[in-house]
Amino acid sequence: MTTLAELLTHLDGNLPFAWAEPWDRVGLLAGDPTDPVTGVLVSLDPTQSALTRAAEQGASVLVTHHPAFLDPLEAVVAGPGTRAVAYRATRLGIALVACHTNLDRSPEGADALPAALGLPIVGSLERRGPGASRPDLPADTPLAGRLCDAPASSTVASLAALVSDRLGVRTRVWGDAERAVNLVALAPGSGRSLVADAIAAGADALVTGELRYHEASEALQAGLAVIEAGHDATEWPLTRALATIVSRTPGMHAHEVVLDRIDYPWWIA
Repeated sequence: MTTLAELLTHLDGNLPFAWAEPWDRVGLLAGDPTDPVTGVLVSLDPTQSALTRAAEQGASVLVTHHPAFLDPLEAVVAGPGTRAVAYRATRLGIALVACHTNLDRSPEGADALPAALGLPIVGSLERRGPGASRPDLPADTPLAGRLCDAPASSTVASLAALVSDRLGVRTRVWGDAERAVNLVALAPGSGRSLVADAIAAGADALVTGELRYHEASEALQAGLAVIEAGHDATEWPLTRALATIVSRTPGMHAHEVVLDRIDYPWWIA
């Protein structure tokens, strides 16, 4: 039977934890590496409900894109909400593992949103060197985000409709609906760090999860239309890629790895 340590070794080999941003928390966040893996639930967020579903299926590991915590925990106590996730996971005997910005940078992770939207990739969105969002990025670290060709005769409106249809959400759009779109920048989740890269690449539109108001306004003034589809909606394709990687762990069987159901905690009135 596969151990948690072997699962972590596999993940580190495919999604090196060293690729994560310095502020991030990836890898094992709670659990005993020597424990056997009886099953894995892969989800976007380490929520109380995700823990319940993991326990119901007999999984001993919850692997998520977002980490259970970023700031150091001052206490591990029972209660509602995300602050008690580590406590409840420990009580249930479920290990918490996160693959966050290391998944964002991995080829399989960065290619996931373009694949979900059916857009051909022409290059990476993130840049290296002076003026880039991460000028100190090591040469052996993959670049996040993707530049893609838009479908023929695309406009901002038709691209927004495609994103809505493929991801199953309604989008918030900044820009002239009839403006032609040839080159699309894709930045799942929060795209704030990649706006300058999208502008430098000459992209006509940025598809992302979310931007702050002033960031979106400045992008628009620089000639970059913005299509916001929701932080979670743009990252679920990465979570599916993560489940595929987990399922390839040596010694594990496909039925032992379950991709959680998409569960958007918000709605539009």
